[in-house]
Amino acid sequence: MVPAQVPAWAERLSAERQKRLWSQRDLAGHMVQAAPEHARAQFPKRDSIVRRIKDYERGAHKPDEPYRTLYCRVFGLSEEELFAETSTPSFVPELAGGFADAINLLREQWHLLVKRDNLLGPRHTLRGVHEQITLLEGFLESVRGSDRRAVLRLAAQYAESAAWLHEDTGELKEACQWTDQAMNWAYEAGDGLMVTWTMFRRSQQETAQRRPEEVIRLVLSSLRDADRLPAPMRAALLQQHAHGQALNGEERICQQLLDEAHTWAAVTDDGDARAGHGSFCTGAYLEIQRACCWMELGQAARAVSGYEAAMQHLSPVYQRDRGMTLAGLARAYAAIGEPEQAAAVGVDALKIARNSGSTRILTVVTSVDHSLQRYRRLPAVAELHDALTTAAC
Repeated sequence: MVPAQVPAWAERLSAERQKRLWSQRDLAGHMVQAAPEHARAQFPKRDSIVRRIKDYERGAHKPDEPYRTLYCRVFGLSEEELFAETSTPSFVPELAGGFADAINLLREQWHLLVKRDNLLGPRHTLRGVHEQITLLEGFLESVRGSDRRAVLRLAAQYAESAAWLHEDTGELKEACQWTDQAMNWAYEAGDGLMVTWTMFRRSQQETAQRRPEEVIRLVLSSLRDADRLPAPMRAALLQQHAHGQALNGEERICQQLLDEAHTWAAVTDDGDARAGHGSFCTGAYLEIQRACCWMELGQAARAVSGYEAAMQHLSPVYQRDRGMTLAGLARAYAAIGEPEQAAAVGVDALKIARNSGSTRILTVVTSVDHSLQRYRRLPAVAELHDALTTAAC
């Protein structure tokens, strides 16, 4: 029997789904994807899961296992946040009147800025992120209690985005500062998943500085409660662990971790992070990272094959990632003694680096140019060198 008044937890389930612009059938698909691989074959058909979701959102009965855990994974929230009998700060809208509208607008703007970064890069995104952080910092000066926690959660998201954007523009000091700020805000808000995600960001920064022990330490700390993490976040952490093992020269462990990451990978993603942290971690992304690891392990021929195959399946929204993949492919071609192919692909990567403002891409392409110095008489190699010289002017 459906209760006369829909319980707070049922309204919350519906609100969290709608906040992500998912249909009930979309949510059913995410639940199946979030389930352990060995359990997926035992799941009922999609229509049956949709009927369950409808019952839950009407408050007909409360989810039991495994659906209770799957809800937490796909929404990236704890059981307490989702299934408390009374309204909680995570329920939308958290704030009253126009203030609530402003916060909801800033939430939506964050998704748009994430997509903008994936399409256009940090040059066209970083200013907007800092402008929104300034607004949120102003709100934090005057709000208290549950309103403050709601603002803190959103501010932590923006700060983590700032960390990533500064990292992509080669400003590692600023990236580390914003990662710390994101962690502080997330901790104050009680946002455990964001705290975990800031540790992921730190591990990436340690990867850039080639500190495998720190990479692995941070990732293992993040994976302590792996069963409570949303599936794509778990996949992202596993592939980051693989990078740490590649830096250590541990080929077998690295490849095993990437294989495991595939069992948790996101199926599809629109590039706006509506599916939560790590939603970029699709199968194509993981294979690009496998190719990066092959390069680190000194197996450039395997890296070439990996980059070429994975790039065919990379979503068009990830234009900056395409540039990074092209740069990696150029480096791999150079390593196997194919200077003209390396230079031609490097020119394509350089175009994306220029348009996006990604220093990471530019750094890799520059290293390719240096490695091809003895082939400068070849037209393609000369073109790459001239393009880089022009870019530096």
